[in-house]
Amino acid sequence: MAVCGLSCGPLHGCASAPVPTPVQPADAEHGGSAGATEVVTPVAPPVDSANPAPGLVLPEDAIAARAHAQAYVLGGAKTMFGAYAIEPPEIPEYGPAPAPTLEELPGSAGVGTGGLSDASDDEELPGAASDGADEEPAVDGLGLGVYVPLEDTTPLRGFYDALRKLDRGEDEDGKVRVLIYGGSHTEADVYTTYLRSYLQHRFGDGGLGFVSLVRTNRWYGQFALAVESSKGWMTEHAQRSKARDDGYYGLLGASVYTTKVHEYGRVTPRERAPTTDGKTTYELLFLRQPRGGSFSVTVGEQRVGTVDTRGKKYEAGYFSVTRDKGPELVEVRPKWKSSSKSKSSAKSSAKSSKRARSTGEIRLFGMVVENENDGVVVDTLGISGTRAANHLKWDEPMWTDQVKRRDPALYILAYGVNEASDTDVPISHYRETLKATLERFKRAAPEASCLLIGPSDYHRKSADGEFRPVPRTQQIRDTQREVAAELGCGFWDTIAFMGGVGAMDVWANAEPQLGKADHIHMTKRGYLRIGMGLTDAIMDGYDHGEFADEGDAPAGDSTDAKDAKVDANVDAGDGANADDEASASAASADERP
Repeated sequence: MAVCGLSCGPLHGCASAPVPTPVQPADAEHGGSAGATEVVTPVAPPVDSANPAPGLVLPEDAIAARAHAQAYVLGGAKTMFGAYAIEPPEIPEYGPAPAPTLEELPGSAGVGTGGLSDASDDEELPGAASDGADEEPAVDGLGLGVYVPLEDTTPLRGFYDALRKLDRGEDEDGKVRVLIYGGSHTEADVYTTYLRSYLQHRFGDGGLGFVSLVRTNRWYGQFALAVESSKGWMTEHAQRSKARDDGYYGLLGASVYTTKVHEYGRVTPRERAPTTDGKTTYELLFLRQPRGGSFSVTVGEQRVGTVDTRGKKYEAGYFSVTRDKGPELVEVRPKWKSSSKSKSSAKSSAKSSKRARSTGEIRLFGMVVENENDGVVVDTLGISGTRAANHLKWDEPMWTDQVKRRDPALYILAYGVNEASDTDVPISHYRETLKATLERFKRAAPEASCLLIGPSDYHRKSADGEFRPVPRTQQIRDTQREVAAELGCGFWDTIAFMGGVGAMDVWANAEPQLGKADHIHMTKRGYLRIGMGLTDAIMDGYDHGEFADEGDAPAGDSTDAKDAKVDANVDAGDGANADDEASASAASADERP
């Protein structure tokens, strides 16, 4: 069944048994196609899984979800993380930090970062040069990551309520949706995949969520979905200097267009993609515009419809099709019309194909994949090189229409590294644009909970060949913390989780390696570890504390444990402050640009 329209669509499933996220076969390479994916019980979690950090006590379903999500991201045969570090790692001393140069920062112009969907733990991101391992004995990478709670769980109360209603079968449409915006850290779709897998294991798998129908850059892809496209498409978003400034960028903030014929965009499920025996709905998002062209939609091996994007005005358009089982391959191709007057022979038809003309511009925003099961859906909305302020260049009515259609219970913003390189932009201006961005979100989704993820630690190489922290990042982190508190959003300190300012050097030289050699990005395992810390911090407010249901807390969650949790939070904060005082030039670093 296909539906094309402009108003609310059919992505609201009926209640049925959730399908768990499958564990990747142990002998399959990350991103490979060897073997069929099976839904299996993950390996037993480490013995310290119930108490992985002082004050953090996990209920049984949380322990199972952590083990399941780790096994899914790493592959069932890989060594899983156990407890968090009790003490921050020993961080090298740094001399004066060099001033960051925007042009030298990979990804700052929207290029050179790439997703990690097809990258192994040992692969380098495009443009990331490796200098080799440190001669000193490597730090144990499995012991990195200092648990850091959310500084205030109150802003997430609406999200917790939504999960509880879903768990009780009381959610109106059977879906709890999470939107995660950010730069290349987010585009890599690893920490987001961990969060998705964890939540779906606990509360039900509602589907894979958002994916672009065409590669927005040559590395774009998602953990469970491969994206292919021909070369005749152009990407537009606010960070690209050649993009049109009309703001018609859609839910992701990046649209793709073509005026050529014989182009294609294709989304294919990977071997590790979770499957369902129930119905799957594919909703395509596009720009309806005057003189818009038409495109065909194929799902599996069947052409399911043709979409005419012409309209009297510029607005978001939607095309939905529901199929049994899934997910399946989805392909879009612009329609063409012949310039030949004769249609009487096969020879004439072949000539007309060569002389085919476009029916008009096709401009696509992406696709949402959901199934009919009740459960959680996490949309990964990352663009390499982007900044939070880029949201202000998006057409607000069009973007708001798509956000309202997604109806999120929680939105997460993970920006900061790229802003840390903008030394010509006063922090006061950054503060105002961040506030304006959050206020736009609050207009679009006033009932949704809000969370800011602070920047990760990142370094730049100085003239003497040494990597040093970028100075401005701490200001970005502190500003995010203050704005989050002012506007009622949660905040999670990634730098504190990594171990403090300068920790990226430890992560990049650990064994197994958690940080990339460029000291900006993470390995797959590094992103996984960040996803674990973030998810545990988010869900601790659900399982314990003010917003936990009576009887939800496990027996081990005593008052002493909660006090220890507070002490751990204070210690983590004190450590970060000590780093700040020790070196005014040392900076925390953010997400991957």
